[in-house]
Amino acid sequence: MASKDVAPLLAKEFVLVRLDFDRAKGAKDIEKRYIDKEQGLPWFVFLDGDGKAIINSTGPQGNTGFPAQPEEIAHFKTMLQTVKKKLTDENIAFLITSLEEANKKK
Repeated sequence: MASKDVAPLLAKEFVLVRLDFDRAKGAKDIEKRYIDKEQGLPWFVFLDGDGKAIINSTGPQGNTGFPAQPEEIAHFKTMLQTVKKKLTDENIAFLITSLEEANKKK
């Protein structure tokens, strides 16, 4: 997601905040605000401007983390469609294709 083609698209919509659960003071408290049980890492949530969770990476089959499997990518697409304000449908299609292509290379 940090590639030169993907990062600018994500930056149109999101402000990325990373928490180091091992070293950041209060990170576990923040995690508990948004999930009731450990999901594994990476786990992420899209928040509104007031810090309220809109949708998170826990999909129908568990944490999608870094979306790789078709059902995980489908959940990530749902996440993007749920929160989009600046991303276009074409932007989302590009992001999904980039995930699919990256996973083919593995």
